[in-house]
Amino acid sequence: KERQLEELLHAVESRGGARTPCLLLPAKADSRLGQHWYPLPMLLCKVFRWPDLRHCSEVKRLCCCESYSKAHSELVCCNPHHLSRLCELESPPPPYSRYSMDFLKPS
Repeated sequence: KERQLEELLHAVESRGGARTPCLLLPAKADSRLGQHWYPLPMLLCKVFRWPDLRHCSEVKRLCCCESYSKAHSELVCCNPHHLSRLCELESPPPPYSRYSMDFLKPS
């Protein structure tokens, strides 16, 4: 719809600096980029925000979004600025020991 395209344009041009509404589209709408199929919210994030995005698990929906707490809804928000990218660790965490620091506890 034309109104949703205008809202998407406003969200993209403001780069998240302006409060923009949700762009609700059918959750089952998948889109293709090259040879790969992506869920529509991920595709828009890949195109407008993070070209190196590889998987849906790398982003999390912000609480300002209407789709935030809805696990299975017919409509999903496709506003790329209603998602946040999760940080990756630069190095793996240290190995955990079964016997932590028992020797440091006072006797």
